[in-house]
Amino acid sequence: MIKRGWLCGLVSAVLLLAACGMAQAEDYVEENYTFVDAVAGSSSNDRAMMYRSEQSLSDTATELSGVQEPEQIGEVVEGRQVLVYDDEFIILTEDPDNAGTTLVEVAGDEFVRNTYHPGFFTGMFVGSFLSNRFGNTWVSTQGNRCSRGGCYSGGGSYASFPSTSTYGRGSNFRGGGPGVGK
Repeated sequence: MIKRGWLCGLVSAVLLLAACGMAQAEDYVEENYTFVDAVAGSSSNDRAMMYRSEQSLSDTATELSGVQEPEQIGEVVEGRQVLVYDDEFIILTEDPDNAGTTLVEVAGDEFVRNTYHPGFFTGMFVGSFLSNRFGNTWVSTQGNRCSRGGCYSGGGSYASFPSTSTYGRGSNFRGGGPGVGK
């Protein structure tokens, strides 16, 4: 009886230590992909970090999903896909400047809630997913703010919203985002 209790305790301890050592997708991105830039949000400590994966969008999504299983995986829409985790979004975009590579943006819930244009996610999720995550008024309040300019559309591009980023190459993104010539 004592041996069985000891064995159960040992197995539990090993499983706990293994779970603590599991890589998080955000850490994996930081350690394995090339840092490109950071995009500042509406508050001084709110930013999204941009990286480049040397793999295709689908291979990058598969790799990150294997590192940490997302809570939700968005559909691929216009060369973009979103992996949603407990408190962050990883937004994958086919790099328009480097065929076969993927821009990987790691953004916390607050950054997405406070800066992203709701239309960016159209078609990626079941309609109620983001409303359930951010509240039923997120689309309408963001829509009002966006109509005055100031919503983020991914890829480092704000519409009438000044970026204060001084990270990466020492300058801001040139703007445009996915599907727009640069």
